Amino acid sequence: MTGVTQKFVGLDALCKYYQERGIKASVLPDKSPEAVEKGHIKQDMGYIKVAGREFDLVTIRWKGTTRGSYDLGKVGGIPIATKDKIPFEYHHIFRAEIANEGAAKAKLKKKTKGIVGKEVIDVSWEGGRLAEMLNSNNEINSAILRFIQNEDGMKIEPDKKNKIFRIVYSRPTELKFGLAHGFKFDRRLLPKEAIDVMDKIAIVTRKSLKS
Repeated sequence: MTGVTQKFVGLDALCKYYQERGIKASVLPDKSPEAVEKGHIKQDMGYIKVAGREFDLVTIRWKGTTRGSYDLGKVGGIPIATKDKIPFEYHHIFRAEIANEGAAKAKLKKKTKGIVGKEVIDVSWEGGRLAEMLNSNNEINSAILRFIQNEDGMKIEPDKKNKIFRIVYSRPTELKFGLAHGFKFDRRLLPKEAIDVMDKIAIVTRKSLKS
């Protein structure tokens, strides 16, 4: 299995998952002009093109491989194997002009109860103007509480250079398969309710650019 093929093992399954949700989605071919990252050094695992939603592209990243949080052997950015839990990041991307990156950033904070198996009982957002707008949106935050777990993460990252926003949802899992088998998408890592939340967050983010 080649490195390029491995990138799409997980994307094909994730694309099918979106299609089953009634979303028009297709995997972009390698070196597509619609791809965000260009050149040989890439952190994204390829892209799924989406129609009829507020986000345009979906991709997957291993959080640990991009930020040095984990000591992984890797080839072409793909982990070989590990017994640690790796936060898989699902990036929902849309294109937009960004004037102020600071105002457009937001990160989810969770309030929990319990010592073992902490239960998330409330969420809020920290950041700039966008965070303020999300904190006032009870619909989105109530929806998040229905699926969020203590180890999960959510954030909105503006990328002024590439003129995109990344709405990121992450959930840790143990990588059991490694390089020989490629990445296999696990439906438990991306609750279907999270997809609708990404869509609603994109709407609020677009509104924040006009305010």
